[in-house]
Amino acid sequence: MQHYFGHIEGGYACIDDGDAHHLLNVRRGEIGEKLEIAEGEELFLAEIESIDPLRIRILEKIEKKRELDNPLLLAFALLKSDHNELIALKGTELGVSTFIPFTSNRTIVKPKEKEDNKLLRLRKIASEAANQCRRTSIPEVTSYSSFQELMSLKADRKLFAYEGEAGSSASLLSSMANLQKGESILVLIGPEGGFSEKEAKMAQENGFAFVSLGRRILRAETAALYCASIIGAISEEGEE
Repeated sequence: MQHYFGHIEGGYACIDDGDAHHLLNVRRGEIGEKLEIAEGEELFLAEIESIDPLRIRILEKIEKKRELDNPLLLAFALLKSDHNELIALKGTELGVSTFIPFTSNRTIVKPKEKEDNKLLRLRKIASEAANQCRRTSIPEVTSYSSFQELMSLKADRKLFAYEGEAGSSASLLSSMANLQKGESILVLIGPEGGFSEKEAKMAQENGFAFVSLGRRILRAETAALYCASIIGAISEEGEE
């Protein structure tokens, strides 16, 4: 069954032109075909009522959870090559609610503006991935931030993945002890060269807790997806 994001009004769903083209010209949708329509973290069963014009009728609400119980904000330092796209793609599949790309002291990739075509591509990847894995909401990809701007972000749990503490500080798993439903989690992942000692000190002074991601030093993109995997699994633990 195909899955689309749309706007629902008066018992009918409206999808954007790109999705309508995909449904009619790529998938060759037919009258009576059943679809999933997501809006505002709610999911609905619908069917194609007519082709020209396209009319999608809502049949019923689907009581099925697709999002994590805990909002996960993943702040990652911009990386070289296509690693940023990998984080957006796989992070969306793993349930990240907000991606916050940023620059730090050792970041090699430094955009000249707060938004550019590469950022727009990350948003497109997150949107397409959310559709593919049938999420009920599309993750936000914020404008580029500086490391200093991250210090003012709010979350119930603020974690700093610091390679200088590899294997010695609290593990990511133990830092999630007694996690309550609805608590938000912010994780900071550094660049290829890691965070500087000055940045680590600044994070600690602003309420971030150091966490270790194991005894080995992980590549930045691996660390981001490792965190999303562990936190996602804990957030969904006990669900049927």
